[in-house]
Amino acid sequence: MKRPIIYLVSAVIAVTSACALAGCGSNSSSQANSKAESVQSSVAQSSAQAGGTISADDAVFSFNGVKVELNGDADAAIAALGEYKDVSSQLSCHGEGEDKTYTYDNFVLNTYPLDGKDRVLEIVVKSADIPTSKGVKVGDSASAVKEAYGDGFREVGTYYAYDAGDGKSLQFLIENDSVKEIDYYYDV
Repeated sequence: MKRPIIYLVSAVIAVTSACALAGCGSNSSSQANSKAESVQSSVAQSSAQAGGTISADDAVFSFNGVKVELNGDADAAIAALGEYKDVSSQLSCHGEGEDKTYTYDNFVLNTYPLDGKDRVLEIVVKSADIPTSKGVKVGDSASAVKEAYGDGFREVGTYYAYDAGDGKSLQFLIENDSVKEIDYYYDV
């Protein structure tokens, strides 16, 4: 009698684990970003209460003369940025269609669907080759971030998050007093 119960419990655990891992269109990119998305969701909720702390221009990604607006037309941004190394997609958590991840040499651009068009959701920079509008780059100290953008950030986990209004934010992942990545993020 104990074996059928053990098999039943094991099956329930396996199914529950599979469902939890499947999540919303899970793939390797989304699993890696799930912690960041959780932090960003908390940041966005706090942003609505805190008001703007940086200018809207500070939340615009710039690369090789191309400016990419959060929540802007992703197809136009991708065409202007040039050839990407890889693209992956998954069932969208944000609307009907697919969220897409475009991998470039020095950054990743994530999109979400809205009214049949792809929009820019997030740009993640993990290279020192792409500084922010105020010159902060991966590898800089946490104090360099504060010098450039001030103390008006929210510390959420290991992120310094600066609100730019309209659901847009600029976030710095800080580990060991150093910037590990820079996220331009739009809260859908």
